Amino acid sequence: MAMVWAHPTGAGNINGEWVRYGLVGSSDIIGVARGGTFLGIEVKTGTGVQSEQQRRFQAAIEKMGGRYCVERCVEDALVFIKMVTIIYY
Repeated sequence: MAMVWAHPTGAGNINGEWVRYGLVGSSDIIGVARGGTFLGIEVKTGTGVQSEQQRRFQAAIEKMGGRYCVERCVEDALVFIKMVTIIYY
């Protein structure tokens, strides 16, 4: 079992001002598996690649014992979440 949620990041023009939101490089979906393991899921198109900031975020999460993946579709993200929960708990 895990709890996951969307974690949008980006930038945009709001009332004439450029505004950034979210942590640059962080994954599109974040969550916590039973037992407290952090989950990060980066969602990419079929040809999308991680930015340097995203690779650094992944390395930091994995160094601290979290689980991270890059997925191309919702079904694969769900498989990752199920695998993490089964393997660790």
